[in-house]
Amino acid sequence: MNTETQNRPTARPVVPRPTAGRLRLRPNLRGRGFVVGSVDAAGPETSGFAPRDRVTWRDNGAELGELMLMDQDDVLGVPRWISDEQVVSYLGAGLIARALVRTRPFGRGDDVRVVSADPLVAEMTAAWARSLGARIVDGGGNVAIQDDAKVRRTVLASHGRLAQAAVEVFQAIRAGVFDSVRTIRGDTVGLAA
Repeated sequence: MNTETQNRPTARPVVPRPTAGRLRLRPNLRGRGFVVGSVDAAGPETSGFAPRDRVTWRDNGAELGELMLMDQDDVLGVPRWISDEQVVSYLGAGLIARALVRTRPFGRGDDVRVVSADPLVAEMTAAWARSLGARIVDGGGNVAIQDDAKVRRTVLASHGRLAQAAVEVFQAIRAGVFDSVRTIRGDTVGLAA
């Protein structure tokens, strides 16, 4: 190899312009099941998204490039008053907590026991139940909220339900429901040098 070839920068993959119903996204931060980024370009027949809008999508574990294409139905808008850290810290577990709180009706002042193998889900479910007036107890209680796989699958079943649930989680974040739950730093997304 000659020195000219050795010093030539590696070409980045070209991400084409988005087609109908698709968005070209620029990932920024990933963590706890979600990636946050911004819209770089919107294809024809997309609605509700424009360049520079902040968005989030489920993290499928694939390597993230500087730009990527995704169907608009797989993307959720992020309000400007929610930080990227709050999205990656709270959205995934918050969606599950929201669903769990809805599975077992309880009233203000009820003693509620939260059972989950995931400490974050347990903590966020308890925080949500407390915000609705429940007293969280370690044992006993007249209501037990049990984390289970069926509820988790239901929460991610359709985009319309997911979008509505995300709105409620974002509202709970804004109301301070999860202020006692520690945020994470997340992994900044970028290309290797």
